[in-house]
Amino acid sequence: MLPFSFCRYYEYNPALFSIDLNKETKWLTFARLPYGYNITKFLKKYSYTSDEGILIDGCNIGLACQLSENGYEILKTGKEAILDLKSDHFKKKSLNELIRRGSRGKQFEEIPFSLEMRDRLRKFKNECAHGKEPQLKYLFNDEFEPFNRLFVIKDENDIWYGAFMLSNKEKNYTQTELILRRKHAPVGVMESLIHFIFNRLKEESYEYWSLGGVPFTVYDDLLFTKEGVINFVGRRLRFAYNYKGLFFFKNKFSPVWIDYYFCIKPRLTFSILLKILVKTNLYKLIINKLPHILSFRKINRGS
Repeated sequence: MLPFSFCRYYEYNPALFSIDLNKETKWLTFARLPYGYNITKFLKKYSYTSDEGILIDGCNIGLACQLSENGYEILKTGKEAILDLKSDHFKKKSLNELIRRGSRGKQFEEIPFSLEMRDRLRKFKNECAHGKEPQLKYLFNDEFEPFNRLFVIKDENDIWYGAFMLSNKEKNYTQTELILRRKHAPVGVMESLIHFIFNRLKEESYEYWSLGGVPFTVYDDLLFTKEGVINFVGRRLRFAYNYKGLFFFKNKFSPVWIDYYFCIKPRLTFSILLKILVKTNLYKLIINKLPHILSFRKINRGS
């Protein structure tokens, strides 16, 4: 199975996107593989035979083990939420009430790709809850491309309240690339949009839908390992990146949670970790949120 930084598309050759972490190490941030193009063949050609250090994020256990056998260090850094489209993920009464409330007076639409809609999605990001904050980079695809599917929930005036952008891992397996919610959107709009997309995918004979990963959700680790330090420090940065809120949102749908891995050849170093912090803009989020958290703590101490 592909890492969630990879997807399929209808072209003849793979497309790779990478950035330099240092002189010796590249981060393979995204890759697009043609349908039927074997992932092992891809890795043999572009990774296993390379003398460069390479980072690939979002690998499942099977792929992580394969990478480990070919000189990679693997680190469990989060969990991915998988919906089985043959199962009922909407049994909870509380969830169905949210879906009912969120869909009231709303319309659902799949948006065909166009340059105009790509630009509209960019503008919509600025209207979302964290649109004015520094944006994370390279951790997911946030540009609408012809091989993506975009679903929105909107009102009769064509005002968008939520959006999901998907790509395919395989023809019967889709994954979430982007989740956007308008600031001050009514309660339940995202739950109702997921319900709509779930039923649409089911009608189209998809078998699985990944809601995407949540980092720093590994607790069964040893603190004094690299794996343990990454998860422990990540959880301390919740004020900047609310991984817990993301986990609770996805967990409403009773997904199957599978571990995912951060895989790097030959080894993760502290300097590379710092470079990832900078390249992803996470450090900007920390700086942006820090005054608020310090002020909040000061007020609490005063009270």
